[in-house]
Amino acid sequence: MSRSFFPRRIETERLRFEPLDPDEVDPFDLYEFITRDDWRGAATEHMPWFRFDRVDQVAAFVDEAAEQRRDRDIARYLLRSIEEDGDVVGLTAFGPEWEARRAGTGIVLAESYWGREYGLERASAFVELAFERYDLDVFYSTCAADNEPSRRMIEKYVDRYGGRHEGLLRQHSARPSGEVTDQHRFSILREEYESATADRETLTFNVEW
Repeated sequence: MSRSFFPRRIETERLRFEPLDPDEVDPFDLYEFITRDDWRGAATEHMPWFRFDRVDQVAAFVDEAAEQRRDRDIARYLLRSIEEDGDVVGLTAFGPEWEARRAGTGIVLAESYWGREYGLERASAFVELAFERYDLDVFYSTCAADNEPSRRMIEKYVDRYGGRHEGLLRQHSARPSGEVTDQHRFSILREEYESATADRETLTFNVEW
């Protein structure tokens, strides 16, 4: 089997990342998950483009994710909870911007799984891969100004790796409805990451290429 550019699998202490790919993901199973009330409510309030009304839309989303992965644009993953017997808990993405030498990330967790720091655990894996595997210079994330759960999660991992809150970007991102939102932006520079991790081991999670 040829080596993959993005990890085929990532396994942290409590999470398993599986690629969004037609060979890996059953669109009917994913459709059942993302039509749950705890997905279509607060979980996707700030990211409504992850709400789907039909199973064919889900299948098209999975197909597009596989194409983005082949083109080395974005690596999207299904998140499963190891402590919940492999139940699907959300979706996440690692988005490198090669020419700018930076990477961003996003996550949507079903509301039933909030408060367990799954988002923090997932982000830590992406931060370490960005700097140590892909040799990038910046890791960043944004969240809507009124998205307090996401902001608290981002603050935790940015602080862990020595980064900082850059500020509020006013009228920055448009939603499908046309509403434009303010966004908080956070970043970690390579030198901040190296200083924060100088006295601890990194890349301790399992990765299958």
